[in-house]
Amino acid sequence: MHLSNKVTKIAAQKRKGRFNVFINDQYAFPISEEIMLKYRIFQGTEIDDELKSKLLLEDDISKLYDKAINYLSYKLRTEYEIKSFLKKYTENDSQIQSVINKLLDQQLIGDQNYANSFVRTELKKHDKGPNDIFNKLRLSHIDEDKIQLAIENNYQTADIIDNGITQAQKAFKHYKNDGYTLRLQKVKQHLIKKGYPISELGEIIEKSNLENDVSQQNEALKMQGDKAYRRYSRLDAKKRDLKLKQFLYRKGFDLDSINQYIEDKKINESEGV
Repeated sequence: MHLSNKVTKIAAQKRKGRFNVFINDQYAFPISEEIMLKYRIFQGTEIDDELKSKLLLEDDISKLYDKAINYLSYKLRTEYEIKSFLKKYTENDSQIQSVINKLLDQQLIGDQNYANSFVRTELKKHDKGPNDIFNKLRLSHIDEDKIQLAIENNYQTADIIDNGITQAQKAFKHYKNDGYTLRLQKVKQHLIKKGYPISELGEIIEKSNLENDVSQQNEALKMQGDKAYRRYSRLDAKKRDLKLKQFLYRKGFDLDSINQYIEDKKINESEGV
């Protein structure tokens, strides 16, 4: 092998762990301390074109690796996120994959660990059901088998019921101005939207103790009825009453309560109340 170029100087950069290499008294290329030690690059080392190309390639990978480490310092990332981030700095897929492989070997990334951590974090929030979590992880480009495994291992049926109860009771309170039937319907819709399995809704509702408070329902019926009554006040009495019944029925109130409200309303009007 023909060697003709010799390292005559290695100068530290302002950035820690980075050095400038001079060959034959001329600046040649930058290098990291890790690569410098790996290839035993010191003053007096002879470097041919093949070794120089290898050093430059590894230095590019080292710089990408440093960027990835900094990106990871804020939170866990998926492999897809790391790849997308590094594509901002290079179009060389081989270099990016080298960084990914190194991070995987060091267990600094791993989609299974990411999925496990994500599921555990969401579980503690008592908010999302497993279906919603599955879809969110799938949008993060994680393999579906890994997502399913993470959910099976970290989001048990008992957790689904417990978190579902929390959400059901919260939604039931939120829809307090609707009739009991509609409230229950909206609670179920809320649970499905939050990602709770349809197969578990019956048990969730049953254990949530969503009882019909007659006093509260009467107040809700009066509030909704008075609002609708004003809206339909210009209609003749027959049409007005029909519209009222339709409106209040859609709001989830039972017909007996609706008819009683209308009768009470007529009595109060006749008495000037």
